[in-house]
Amino acid sequence: MSNRIMKFLKTAATACVLASGSISVAHAADVVIQSSGGTWQEAQDKALWAPAAKALGITYAQDTAQNWAEARAQVESGAITWDIIQISIAEEPLAKAAGILEKLDPSVFNKADYSAGTYTDYFVPNSNYATLIAWNKNTYGDNGPKSAADFFDTKKFPGRRALWNQPGAMIEAAALALGTPREKVYEFLSTEAGRKAAMDKIAELAPSVSVWWGSGAQAAQLVKDGEVDMIMTWGGRVVGAINDGANWAYTFNDAQLGTDGYAVIKGAPHRDAAMRFLQEMSKAQYQAHLPDSFATAPANLKAFDVAGYSPEVLATMASAPKNVPLQYAVDPAWWAKYGTWASEEYDRVRLSK
Repeated sequence: MSNRIMKFLKTAATACVLASGSISVAHAADVVIQSSGGTWQEAQDKALWAPAAKALGITYAQDTAQNWAEARAQVESGAITWDIIQISIAEEPLAKAAGILEKLDPSVFNKADYSAGTYTDYFVPNSNYATLIAWNKNTYGDNGPKSAADFFDTKKFPGRRALWNQPGAMIEAAALALGTPREKVYEFLSTEAGRKAAMDKIAELAPSVSVWWGSGAQAAQLVKDGEVDMIMTWGGRVVGAINDGANWAYTFNDAQLGTDGYAVIKGAPHRDAAMRFLQEMSKAQYQAHLPDSFATAPANLKAFDVAGYSPEVLATMASAPKNVPLQYAVDPAWWAKYGTWASEEYDRVRLSK
């Protein structure tokens, strides 16, 4: 038996215990859900999946992957084992265009409970987050890079950088570093000259990138270990590392405001159960508890009234009123049009370092 299969079965068994309090080897889970692992997956499990499954009286299994490519492989091979996948709003157009998403039942969520632009007929949001700049205070004190221009300035801020091994928010940061206003990032990147200039900017920075991180868990570990001097990554991972003792700081300035959520795979083995599970876990009463164990903000607007977050917690939230003006919102339409180009060119640049 492969290590991956053993890992999946172990995870599935654990999930069944959480959902039903008992294990039956012969009893298959009612729903299988995939997320990106680490403390973020644990937070979703604790706040959303386990209590929603308990309320519905169902069992669920969980698996881990870093993007939706494996879901696509499952659909294309006809060997579908997942029902629900965690993706971002920027990934939704690509996954939908690939033909791997099931249109959600209208009953799954009330669109009036969410901000415009954070949902589609194939995607229900669970949280808002920032891809932001963070720095090691042991290296820079309080005077670390406070903008995309600073992050790309290796003379003013020498040191080891870490960037995601995917282009999302990285190519936009390069556009900002070139002096593009936040509100014109995607207008700039919609021109051939703008896209080339941004990719050239990343190529210029590449020699100073010591790690191209591949998962949120890896990014958090880089922060905890002080293996790099600055990083561009998801805010929840940075705040979690700081809460664990890392001497780091971060800024929402020039961050990308994004949305995470769920989609149902086309041909999901447990389609109807998946829709019911999504409907239950999307309620404000569950999303309100996501920030209890992970620095994120619930997407369901009613969750803020349910939770009554303290000013200290609100300060860590990307979608808090004082933080939103410092950021730019991800544009799914741009990624639907140029996502393939961005992935290919970004890989070319980082792998030719």
